Amino acid sequence: MTAAVVAGRAWIRQWRDNRRAWRQLAVMSERELQDISVCRVDIAHHGRCDNGRLYWPP
Repeated sequence: MTAAVVAGRAWIRQWRDNRRAWRQLAVMSERELQDISVCRVDIAHHGRCDNGRLYWPP
């Protein structure tokens, strides 16, 4: 495989892992979120973008 294909596959794997983690946070209760210092607004906002920019590889 070429380096570009390997890098692309790694990026896709990372993106999927990231989305999976945020979906897990989305189903947590308010109390569980408070325990880890995350609020529901952070989760809702992250679903649309990542730190003010659309989620796309650097």
